Amino acid sequence: MQEYRINNQAFCERNFIPKMLGWYLLTPTTCLSDMEWMLARAAGFDAGFALATSPNALRKNPETGKALDAIREWETARRSGVFTSTQREQLKNPKREFHLERVADGGWDLFPFHDSPEFAHEQLTRQPGEPPLAQWNIANPDHPQELQFKLRVLGSSGSIVNPTFEIDRAATLQVPVEVKAGQTLLVERDAIARVYDARGTQVKSVPLTTKLPLVQSGTNHLQFDCEFQGDTPPKVVVIFKTVGQPSRVRR
Repeated sequence: MQEYRINNQAFCERNFIPKMLGWYLLTPTTCLSDMEWMLARAAGFDAGFALATSPNALRKNPETGKALDAIREWETARRSGVFTSTQREQLKNPKREFHLERVADGGWDLFPFHDSPEFAHEQLTRQPGEPPLAQWNIANPDHPQELQFKLRVLGSSGSIVNPTFEIDRAATLQVPVEVKAGQTLLVERDAIARVYDARGTQVKSVPLTTKLPLVQSGTNHLQFDCEFQGDTPPKVVVIFKTVGQPSRVRR
């Protein structure tokens, strides 16, 4: 559906029809990055959208204030025409994420996120004495910052429990959740582990009690492990993300 909506924007522009990206829900579990993903697309296509919510959903969502502030800032910036043509092309890309912050001079800082390649891990038969964990080298092209990642569990059955990350043998993060086949685990700078089903609906959120480890600039050695569950254990795919230096935009 999202691809269909995005493809329609070119048709609307060619035919001088006001561009719209459809309906979006602000639910009790909508997080800031979910909202900014949609707002970045709206800014890129200079398109409107319809937002559906309820007083009950707004009261229950702990990030309601941040989400509504983000809508105000992104829409003010979009309607002011502050984004360059190059920035708008980047904002159109559904694979890219951005964060917008207002600054004192009346403009905004536009922060880009950078994704790593995919790293995969699955349960394999190991040689005696060979550790069952995965070892990856991840590159951080940006400044030192907290670990952020999206973990997908691929397969038709089974699950993983307690995914654990160790960076440069110096800091360890264990996420105390079960992620079933078809689900996704998202951990961002707010240190909340969010689990989503195959349709992108949040089914669980767990505040982390352990501080997120730092990822240094350059290459970091990371060890990953988890407990596989089920007769046919699934496969794990992880993408790490970092936030880059902002571009200043203003009226």
